[in-house]
Amino acid sequence: MVDAVDVVVVGAGIAGMSCAAVLAAHSSVVVVEMEATPAHHATGRSAALYLPTYGPATVRRLTAASAEFFRSANGGRSPTPLVTPRSVMYVADEEHHARLLELRENLGAAGGRLELIDPTECRRRCPAVRPDWVVAGGVDHDAMDVDVAATVATFRSMLAAGGGRLCTDHRVTGIERSGSGWNVRTTKGSFAAGLVVDAAGAWADEVARLAGIEPIGFEPRRRTMGIGPVAAGADAGDHFVAHADMDFYFQAEHGDVMFSPADETPSEPTDARPEEIDVAIAIDRINAATSLGLRSVRRSWAGLRTFSPDGGLVLGPDPAELAFVWCAGQGGYGIHTSAAVALATASLARGEALPAELVAVGLTADQLTRDRLLGRDDRSSGD
Repeated sequence: MVDAVDVVVVGAGIAGMSCAAVLAAHSSVVVVEMEATPAHHATGRSAALYLPTYGPATVRRLTAASAEFFRSANGGRSPTPLVTPRSVMYVADEEHHARLLELRENLGAAGGRLELIDPTECRRRCPAVRPDWVVAGGVDHDAMDVDVAATVATFRSMLAAGGGRLCTDHRVTGIERSGSGWNVRTTKGSFAAGLVVDAAGAWADEVARLAGIEPIGFEPRRRTMGIGPVAAGADAGDHFVAHADMDFYFQAEHGDVMFSPADETPSEPTDARPEEIDVAIAIDRINAATSLGLRSVRRSWAGLRTFSPDGGLVLGPDPAELAFVWCAGQGGYGIHTSAAVALATASLARGEALPAELVAVGLTADQLTRDRLLGRDDRSSGD
């Protein structure tokens, strides 16, 4: 028996859940997810920060257009806040001082401000930073922690309110054209739909191949994370601390420290696992710069951040098949752009103009769609 709906969304990460939530307001929607729970892969493994100046111009515009959603807790619909203040402090040794100054210029050009501070102030904010290592720092006061679980939950609530469904343990095995729509086969049944939305993250190209759509060439890259205890008396402060050249980052986490080597190792689409060498690299780098004294790891994990060939998100109908809609290439930007990405994808899927709130921050459809990657518009990056 085939279940008929207007839209099948493939993937229940932040991309699929947010997009499905918006589409469900006007269409019958089902989200199919190969794992037993939503947000199993990159979404659930992120050290999520809302950084207004992070990423290329188009990403920053999507972040800006998502701000009200996060600050208002989805218009008060979320029972808990979605964001809380968390300043980011970048630290530099002598070798990377110039990189810190470059970072300040880049943030300024993006409309932000990096407050430069001296070594004494760096150590006041994070006492564990070694005085013989740090030469300068910079503080971004506009950052916020994102509650990923609460964010996914509020999108899931929106999906349910619109009558949409989430079907977990449904791995897609085939997508074929059927009349004016699609037949989407999964390991637990089939769906007939007018539109397919590919929000499959690292598997986005694989889903496209199943539908006979030319892959884009997305590249999944592994990011490693860990949590470990610090030495007695060590104080990590309350900032998110990042190396000026992103050799590492860390933050206090319930008496321990969460940390990463900020790696971007190319990977096949997979249920990513941390490599011991990457965890060791992070520990060595952090111990060289601080007195945190990391020696062991309570837990480590990894996730795949998936990038398009030009590093930007790819949203909207494929130019060769308008009933196949992309919502992919989130890279490291998926969570804090999610509200605007959902609005953009839903509007483009319906053949409508972008909503006014997206246009107001300078977004245009040609910055988002696959057309830019096909050489149809030289203004692809929006920079």
